[in-house]
Amino acid sequence: MKLKNPSPKKLLLNLLSILLVATSIAATPQIDNTKKQDTDFSLSAKPSIGSCPLFPNNNYWNTPINTLPVHASSSAWINSIGANTGFHMDFGSGTWDGGPIGIPYNIVSGVATTKYNVNFYYPDESDPGPYPIPTNPNIEHGSDHHILVVDTDDCTLYEIYDASFSDGQWSAGSGAIWDLSSNALRPYDWTSADAAGLPILPGLVRYEEVLAGEITHALRFTADCTGNYYIWPARHIAPSGSCATPVPFGARFRLKASFDISGYSPDAQVILQAMKTYGIVLADNGSPWYVSGAPNENWDNDVLHEIDNVSGSDFEAVDTSSLNPWVFEDVTDQHWAQTYVESIYAAGITGGCATNPLYYCPNNPVTRAQMAIFLLRGINGASYSPPSATGNIFNDVPLGAFADAWIEQLASIGITSGCGDNNYCPNSSVTRAQMAIFLLKAKYGPSYIPPTATGTIFDDVASSTFAAAWIECLVAEGITAGCGNGNYCPNQSVTRAEMAVFLQRTFGLPLP
Repeated sequence: MKLKNPSPKKLLLNLLSILLVATSIAATPQIDNTKKQDTDFSLSAKPSIGSCPLFPNNNYWNTPINTLPVHASSSAWINSIGANTGFHMDFGSGTWDGGPIGIPYNIVSGVATTKYNVNFYYPDESDPGPYPIPTNPNIEHGSDHHILVVDTDDCTLYEIYDASFSDGQWSAGSGAIWDLSSNALRPYDWTSADAAGLPILPGLVRYEEVLAGEITHALRFTADCTGNYYIWPARHIAPSGSCATPVPFGARFRLKASFDISGYSPDAQVILQAMKTYGIVLADNGSPWYVSGAPNENWDNDVLHEIDNVSGSDFEAVDTSSLNPWVFEDVTDQHWAQTYVESIYAAGITGGCATNPLYYCPNNPVTRAQMAIFLLRGINGASYSPPSATGNIFNDVPLGAFADAWIEQLASIGITSGCGDNNYCPNSSVTRAQMAIFLLKAKYGPSYIPPTATGTIFDDVASSTFAAAWIECLVAEGITAGCGNGNYCPNQSVTRAEMAVFLQRTFGLPLP
């Protein structure tokens, strides 16, 4: 969306306004030009909408990032979006192409508003509702047709994308429902009404905040080259564009502290200070450095245009990993094994399956090579390093193979003799039966022999089943209760999530 260019008359009036404030002779109150550099942001009024908080004070959107370190990919990301590309405030007063400029919102009482079961064309990643939608709601003009609704009866935010109304029924692309008192995120890999799987409303610039003199949350923006991965708190990807280093949804940037905002109009300063203190969050595909806000007839479009001369090079990407309440991007507080995964991470047994961002791959099977590392770190601690490999122990573990030294050491201490024919089968998955033997030998030593099996513990583990005695001992130790329905599933591969539980219980590691 485009705003009209400022007129010479408007620029002159803006200059006079600033001078009047500076000399304290203005006829009406103005926003203070002077910005405190040592503000205690914990005392700032946190965002609210109607009678509701706009998420908790410690929510990602509402947390200052002015003191966090610069992200390692800062320069690459800024170059991809456009170091020399100017910013654009994608909101304002008046109309553009026949409609209001920006993303509007609605505040309703749910008990007095008709609720609809919206027909979504992405139903698998949408909350079913119903959604309270007022008659003739404020709806985003243009292509995205967002409807944002705050129900102040229970402080719930409803957002839908690509909304349309026909024959008494609302239809849309996707929808998300947010509890404004909670920090809960979308399920892993789910979209919302925004491509990043984030809420839209908390990232909008709203006129009433600028009028009050302070914006205390991050701002939403778009870019035209986004990646095939996301970083917390984003939950979804929608790769777009072509550039050297696509930028992930969830990436957060801030206006550099050295950027001088004193020459801007008071309202522009409020927005720019928010960009310094709280930053901007990449949430959707679109024009580069377009910042979202709500339309309001009180916006001075010429003042908003002052920010056009701010460019990407004036910003830096921020490393927000310290704000993430969980360690791994793919093992959140919604994952059943989160505490166990974080336990073995804290113990130094695992560093995950990928970095930048950090992933654990909880649903991947554990290989026999990985198992060697897990067990020896569980036995000897995080700082342990095995003796150098020789390449002479197993035919399929030559010198230089992944985990070669760990595999040879596991054999050297008698925990494994391989998979047969002088091989170790390092890339094969560990079965639940094999795991029972591995774990108990790691716990009690290579000479340990479990009690004789009874064949009465699991329906699928008879006394003659391979590793039956080890499996039953694992139950007696409280390390496993089976796979459900009275079974153990001895031939089933062990996932990395399951292995985290087994390792924590075997070695008695503290839970976070």
